[in-house]
Amino acid sequence: MRSIFRLVADVWQLNIIDDDYWQARLVASRCIQFCADDEDEQVDDTLRSCVNCTRRRWLVNGITCTAAQ
Repeated sequence: MRSIFRLVADVWQLNIIDDDYWQARLVASRCIQFCADDEDEQVDDTLRSCVNCTRRRWLVNGITCTAAQ
């Protein structure tokens, strides 16, 4: 997972560009800590995606994973 995330100011970040969630789906497909967020908090049409996980936190240009910290 850390090969896709990058460390910026001591925070592991996954860059998200517009609605391109392919990396978020790839990471989530291999993540054993994935936990789907409430349906009203999900933004990706594919359920298993980091952007739909309860452990993600939104940043200006992406997300961070509290499980990866």
